Amino acid sequence: MRSITPLKNRNVGYYQIAGVTIQVGFDLAMTGSTFHPKFRAFEVDGPGEDTIKLRHRFHLPDANPADFGDEVYRRAPLAIYKRGGSWVYSVISKDPGDKRIRSLALFSHDHSRGEMYHDETVKEVYRRGNLPSLTLFSTDQILLARVLADRKGCYVHSSGAILDGKGLLFVGHSDAGKSTMARMLKGRAEILCDDRVIVREWPDGMRVHGTWSHGIVPDVSPNCAPLKAILLLEQSRENCLVPVNDQKTIARKMLACLVKPLVTVDWWDKMLPLIGRMASEVPCFFLKFDKSGRAVDLLEEL
Repeated sequence: MRSITPLKNRNVGYYQIAGVTIQVGFDLAMTGSTFHPKFRAFEVDGPGEDTIKLRHRFHLPDANPADFGDEVYRRAPLAIYKRGGSWVYSVISKDPGDKRIRSLALFSHDHSRGEMYHDETVKEVYRRGNLPSLTLFSTDQILLARVLADRKGCYVHSSGAILDGKGLLFVGHSDAGKSTMARMLKGRAEILCDDRVIVREWPDGMRVHGTWSHGIVPDVSPNCAPLKAILLLEQSRENCLVPVNDQKTIARKMLACLVKPLVTVDWWDKMLPLIGRMASEVPCFFLKFDKSGRAVDLLEEL
């Protein structure tokens, strides 16, 4: 049972996801409505054994993009630079003529420490509250997908659930039926998330972890379970499970649904072996299903 100190006018909060605690600090006081309610399930009292630290400051330093280092990525809303042993993330406009920087983040080489600077427009967004991400980026996956790579973990376009103590991963891109499957499982399983789920390799094997990056279904959970099956979703007029024994097919499907942040050679060097081990160690099936809910009966039998 998590013991949480009520969040009232303090300026540091702690949130745990997939075994990683994120410490988030602000120059301004936080309240119970600073972040979206989806984060409450993930809130903890303090640092954990594995803690990364983010600090938000509501002023932009004098900065010249020419001093940011070598540009390695540019696609609005982010431009990313490598500067020596650190990273510089700049939040940019989709309008090429708009050269303003709204936020600037300086990360350590392993992304475990981050200093985040924001302009007045972001400050006003902060004051309104209900923030959808801890980083104040468009999504926290930008940071976490990098952090998890160093911990034998990855983000997957998938929904996840715990059924009878067993973790199930439903893999697929948009419109594959991830949210449909989550709705059908409600009341019969614990929903971890309907759109983005984390798989992490621990000493006792692969585990599936819930995230706050939900889609249509708002149910999220910070819990985890041993990953017992990968289900490749395929909407159909019938309900059946078809075993997939070819590891190359499994790996290819998983790679296609992998959430890819700033992609570098060292990141791929960690991801490819992890996906290979998932393909070889975790049973995989094509799950053909309609909207009747009978597919859940098959999962319970599985």
